[in-house]
Amino acid sequence: MALTANTIPSQITTFPCPYDAMLAFCSAQTLTATGYFNNLNSGQIDLGGSAPVSAAGRTDFIWSMDITACDFSSADESYKLHLFGSNDVAFGNGNVELLAFHDLAAVTAGRQVATILGASPTIPPTNLGGTIIQLPATNLMQRIYYRYLRMYLVAAGTTPSITLTSWISRANVNF
Repeated sequence: MALTANTIPSQITTFPCPYDAMLAFCSAQTLTATGYFNNLNSGQIDLGGSAPVSAAGRTDFIWSMDITACDFSSADESYKLHLFGSNDVAFGNGNVELLAFHDLAAVTAGRQVATILGASPTIPPTNLGGTIIQLPATNLMQRIYYRYLRMYLVAAGTTPSITLTSWISRANVNF
């Protein structure tokens, strides 16, 4: 195995995560401020509903984010992407739990753990066709199953703008 980056771009095998509009938070939605992604399924996925997800209990899945545009032009933009779970359909204050998290930023200081993570890679990465971030996740947190899922963005900086499609997939997840 080479110790330096190969000059020929390649893509490593990722989780098999087919897109299903019934399990999507948004499709090519652009946000320029803090808020929920919600242009599909009211931005909410009900894991207690009908197939293809389980009717009750623990649901393991891959949270996918296909990022097609992300503005870093002012060098101070940051994007904190949250996957929230709740048993309150209205996601009322105090009834929400953070299930998964990912952040992107123009410079190191914008990252959640700046000194360790460093600056985000370019979007899309150099020599690659696109950026799909995939995170294994579950609706189980502190022995509580969360029925509803929503995706939330905290955007900061001079000109924040991010466009993405996000969904969950029941892949072969073995935690």
